[in-house]
Amino acid sequence: MATLLVATDGSLAASAAVDETVSLAAETGDAVAAITVWRALQGDFGLAYPSAAMLDDLLEAERKHAESALRAATTRADTAGVHITTRLATGDPAEQICAYAEEIGARLIAVGTRGHGSVASLLLGSVSNAIIRNAPCPVLIVRASDQARDLAAAEAAAADT
Repeated sequence: MATLLVATDGSLAASAAVDETVSLAAETGDAVAAITVWRALQGDFGLAYPSAAMLDDLLEAERKHAESALRAATTRADTAGVHITTRLATGDPAEQICAYAEEIGARLIAVGTRGHGSVASLLLGSVSNAIIRNAPCPVLIVRASDQARDLAAAEAAAADT
């Protein structure tokens, strides 16, 4: 039995990657490992560091979001009867994901992509591009379906009213 690694941040695209990975594992009998990587806030680009009290609150919120993304992946795998292990890591996402893939001997890394164009990816950076360049195994890039994006947009619009 091999292991398929899925990286998730709780986004629509990452959720689609979790679904695809769980589906593949159910068909192949492979196990799933899920990783969420979060970064501690930094005062880059000339931005001031938040106060210590605010920083603690922000870091706690970020950690809780990361844990929530892993719980969602676990629920999807459990529902499909697929064995899953999880890891919560901090640091550079691409570095942590590739290192974990190597550590567990992953057969595949699945990641979601938001589908930014090449210019936006150049300016914003792209975790999926960095993973492709550094992965020790094949990488599956998954986009959220148009239907899922439309549903999320409708839910966000309803929440704003």
